[in-house]
Amino acid sequence: MRDIYHQLVKHAPDFKNHSDDDLVDSSDVYGEGALAITSVLTLIGNLTLDAVQSEGYSDEDARRDLVLLGDALRHLPRMAQALEQTSVTADYVLRKRRGEVQP
Repeated sequence: MRDIYHQLVKHAPDFKNHSDDDLVDSSDVYGEGALAITSVLTLIGNLTLDAVQSEGYSDEDARRDLVLLGDALRHLPRMAQALEQTSVTADYVLRKRRGEVQP
């Protein structure tokens, strides 16, 4: 199976030609995306625990939800890592441009 992280990072923008404002926006958006994925993973965990504790939750429903959960958990962490990496890269380019980082 190909890894989604590498696909996302490979196609990440080259920030050298972005303005400072674009870099700030990009860093914020990618960082917020990574946080959103982490939040949804926490939510999935909470919902899973609630489902386990419910008496009306059938085996068929559980199997369906576990398949969905497995699919999300397989891809979301690496997507979050790729978003975080792109956020860090945008921030680094901005700090380098401002002279805060040695070339």
